[in-house]
Amino acid sequence: MDQLDEAFTRLAPTGPEFRGGLSNHGPMVAEALVRLGAADAIPGWVSGYLPRLEDGPRGGERIADWRAALGRWHRIGDWTDYFTERLAEAPWREVLAEWWPRLTPGMAAGATHGVIRTAQAVRALAERETPPRLAELARALAYWSAGYVELPGRPLTGGVRTLEQAVAVLPILELAPTGLIVAHLAHLRDLPEFAGVVSSLRPPGDVAADLTELTRVFARVFLTHGRHAPIDFIHAVTAPVAVSSVLHHLPVELWRPTYDALWQVAAALYSGFAYRGTVEPLPDDAPSAPGELAGRAAETGDAHAIKLTEAALRQHAHTGDPVFLHAAARSVELLSR
Repeated sequence: MDQLDEAFTRLAPTGPEFRGGLSNHGPMVAEALVRLGAADAIPGWVSGYLPRLEDGPRGGERIADWRAALGRWHRIGDWTDYFTERLAEAPWREVLAEWWPRLTPGMAAGATHGVIRTAQAVRALAERETPPRLAELARALAYWSAGYVELPGRPLTGGVRTLEQAVAVLPILELAPTGLIVAHLAHLRDLPEFAGVVSSLRPPGDVAADLTELTRVFARVFLTHGRHAPIDFIHAVTAPVAVSSVLHHLPVELWRPTYDALWQVAAALYSGFAYRGTVEPLPDDAPSAPGELAGRAAETGDAHAIKLTEAALRQHAHTGDPVFLHAAARSVELLSR
């Protein structure tokens, strides 16, 4: 058993959230550490993280009407049982293709951790199919399903604005954030113009390329707006990067609605958390090297710094854009204190 499978096995008895709604980052961090070349750090990191977590709830009722069970947090155990059985019956790619479009409108589930955890489980399975990795996909899909929540408006791009233009006119929720991310984003219903700006973005011409551009734009947003709320703005980068890394495992007809939903979530994070933030200029100095950033992120031990750095280095390797290196460095700076 390799270190990732061992981590998934050790974390398997734990629930997807703890302390009243904080996401369990254990499986995601373990997978990210592998990508950062720091697999040897996984056992110690997991040992330090496990005491924070809570046991996973058990199922008690079979999922019969999946639509009625979506977003029912008290049924997380039932959802876990459902996907465990479903993945025993059918190939994981078939289950993924069946459930991805059902869950896409609820991309904000668990402050995007439902889709991030699912994508990272898919990455692991695509490399090697093992029982611990299949079980992790079942838990990830269950988290997305039980935490399913839709944001105001329809995630459908149909306008003429570029990404930069659309971000520039996003309305800001003038309400200081308190509590969990998803609870705060629910207040976007008080911004009727939010849905209109989301739909004003022009449709993607090349979904894969436009998804890369989405990650680039929100890496810049993280650098210019994210200092006062780094964890909140990080998810506007990590979610689309995670999805972009598994896009080729999804049927092509699912790409466009996936892009639209990711844009809606990223826009929501901006509208929800830009309030009272100080806008900073983009860094103009030479960024640190990828290997140095990977090592620094692993040394912090911080879940969000590790995940943002992994996402940023992935995109930098793909695009060569230094903005991703600067974003990784900023996450380490802000979250290692």
